[in-house]
Amino acid sequence: TAGYRVLEANGADEALQVAGTQSSRIDLLVTDVVMPGRSGIELADRLRVTRSDVRVLYISGYTDAAVVRNGLLADSTAFLQKPFTPDALLRKVRQVLEPA
Repeated sequence: TAGYRVLEANGADEALQVAGTQSSRIDLLVTDVVMPGRSGIELADRLRVTRSDVRVLYISGYTDAAVVRNGLLADSTAFLQKPFTPDALLRKVRQVLEPA
């Protein structure tokens, strides 16, 4: 966890439930773009209703270009393509949480 407190959920609905039980701040949502039920984009939109300051890192097996080209994400959105190493994930998390 590299010093980060991690909350886990299996899917968007469970993530919303877990977030709803937290009184502390949630700094970052890491979510897949495409999931069964709600997409990661829908999850982020729903979470931002109550936690407007949450940052989002999207992950996907689709390429960055394909996700942007198909209009799923804006070009400036934080994105990490699968597969990735734990070190790559940690670097991206730090980049999103501590922008230059």
